[in-house]
Amino acid sequence: MVKSLDAILLISLGVLVLAAAAEWLHARRCARVERLAFGAAGPRRWTRFAGAIRAASVALLAWSVLVLWSIDGASADSHKAKPPTHHLVIALDVSPSMYIKDAAGGKKSRQHRAAEVVMSVLDRLDMASTRVSIVAFYSAARPVVIDTLDLAIVQNVLGELPLGHAFKAGQTDMYSGIAAAGEIGKTWKPRSSTLLVVSDGDTIPEKAPVALPPAFSDVLVVGIGDPIRASPIADRVSRQDSASLKRLAARLRGDYYDANASHLPTRTLRGLKMLGLREERPTPLRTIALWCAGLSAVALAGLTPLLVFAGTRRAAVARTATVTASTVSTRPRAATVAEGAAV
Repeated sequence: MVKSLDAILLISLGVLVLAAAAEWLHARRCARVERLAFGAAGPRRWTRFAGAIRAASVALLAWSVLVLWSIDGASADSHKAKPPTHHLVIALDVSPSMYIKDAAGGKKSRQHRAAEVVMSVLDRLDMASTRVSIVAFYSAARPVVIDTLDLAIVQNVLGELPLGHAFKAGQTDMYSGIAAAGEIGKTWKPRSSTLLVVSDGDTIPEKAPVALPPAFSDVLVVGIGDPIRASPIADRVSRQDSASLKRLAARLRGDYYDANASHLPTRTLRGLKMLGLREERPTPLRTIALWCAGLSAVALAGLTPLLVFAGTRRAAVARTATVTASTVSTRPRAATVAEGAAV
């Protein structure tokens, strides 16, 4: 990270030098026509700093964009990426009830809402050191993605693939998803993984689920769907079975969260030790870069109209316009006198 920050700083300084040189040449050209453009009084004093403000804003915007790209853009080359220190396994419910449109106040399907909730969690991960696995479960469970760092693949699996067609019709077996997730993480280091279960719930057997391997230190069960109003599907009705999800979270010694209307808060995620949230330097650096990008963009966008409307002295403009109008109006009179003298 240090090397990349040094390179970003050097690139930004190069942009600053180029922008300053361009502004210097522009100022030299404007000085030649200053009296013609602004009159004898000239422009306002603050406009002398417009070039410096513009050059600094361009360099600051370049620095901000490069910093955000280095933080949020994970390498697609697994050989160049850092060794994984965290694992996130997503057990995703793909049963037909997940296509019911009753999430987020009835505006979105449960599947769509589940994708949004998962992506909001992934957006707050350090993808340079975290690997993501996805297990789809319905009447059985199948691994879909194992140890990927590419968010595009995860997003495609969550939103585009009709995973429900890969299973036989039947009752949702959440325990099978838990067992498949545990099978994936059985060789990982202890306390290096987090299990994220996303489902609308269903009946669970009375027996305890399969014990997770020591790699899983945190479990978060996320409920999707309206927990109050039931929606018809086939020959029955369906709603988020929050009671069964809470029991599942208790049996796995994890936490339950209803994400039907709101995303998981960062405070909840910070309690999960193995999610790999960047809390020390990268998070403040990202915030600083976002603020710098916004301020520099506003400065660049607002400087030109500010120069137009507030860069010229109004009195000088009025006098220049009056002198110009009087000069134009005296020209016909002078021409008439000259013609009379000639006659």
